[in-house]
Amino acid sequence: MMPSKKIYLVGGAVRDRLMKREITDKDYVAVGYLPSEFSHLKQVGKDFPVFLQPDGSELALARLERKKGKGYNGFEVETAGVTIEDDLKRRDLTINAIAYDEETGKYIDPFGGKEDIRQRLLRHTSDAFAEDPMRVLRLARFRATFGETWKIHPATRVLVYAMQEELDYLQPDRVWKEMQKVLVLPEAHLFFETLFELGVLGAVFPSLYTLTTLKEGNRYHREATLFTHVMMVLKELKEESMLLKLTALYHDIAKPYSYRIYGDDREHTEPKLIEPRIDLQMPSKLKSGLLFLSEMHTKVLELPTMRVEQVAEFFERFNKDT
Repeated sequence: MMPSKKIYLVGGAVRDRLMKREITDKDYVAVGYLPSEFSHLKQVGKDFPVFLQPDGSELALARLERKKGKGYNGFEVETAGVTIEDDLKRRDLTINAIAYDEETGKYIDPFGGKEDIRQRLLRHTSDAFAEDPMRVLRLARFRATFGETWKIHPATRVLVYAMQEELDYLQPDRVWKEMQKVLVLPEAHLFFETLFELGVLGAVFPSLYTLTTLKEGNRYHREATLFTHVMMVLKELKEESMLLKLTALYHDIAKPYSYRIYGDDREHTEPKLIEPRIDLQMPSKLKSGLLFLSEMHTKVLELPTMRVEQVAEFFERFNKDT
């Protein structure tokens, strides 16, 4: 028996409405409908029916997902007879598993998402969270978006740590798409700190994790670890460009290698040592700029004392590489 027909606002728009945040896009779920009833709309979903409405919002049929393989693509989808509660259960976090009936003004909140918003708590909706490794990155991004006053539920911490093997199936292109959302955030450092706190930084960004194993202890770097130093730099770049934030992340990435080979930081600015340790897929132009700025980061302070032709050469190289 098909559920009674109803269309609900779901996902981030409902969450942001409750949090009194700006709503930038809307997603709807149709319960009790057949795909043919939306044949007048453009279909944009490949793996399951998603339709583009005239106002730009997306409308999807309520669905269940069953894991049948590894990684993001290992799912089969069912839409027949699916209720709104069924659809909400497959969502990642309780704060994203709330539906809103625009006709009646009522919320459907079977997993306590409204209370978790009140308590500033990030909690997985069900064990299905573990079926998609990208959800770990989304969890860390939400923490970076909402701020350090938001906490992660203990049970969610346990579940994430148990996902080490599933994280091996992260797809580099999807990680980069997620990183583009992270790196525009003023508190982007919280994304990486959260992965570290959850015990999975090494599974996602192994080179960045290596920074947690080195303490330099010289007058320029008195922080507990090199990772702490990198996070402090990133924290200062709240509104800066993606290039500068990526440079902050990777400018010292070769130092652990240098210290273990030479006993000090020599050659740590060499692009040949930095490039193979960049554990993130990105456009080649962006990587070229990152490598140039990382190579030059110890020399930038010398710019005021350089000769005019040296300063010109510096910026000519920068413009060429970026």
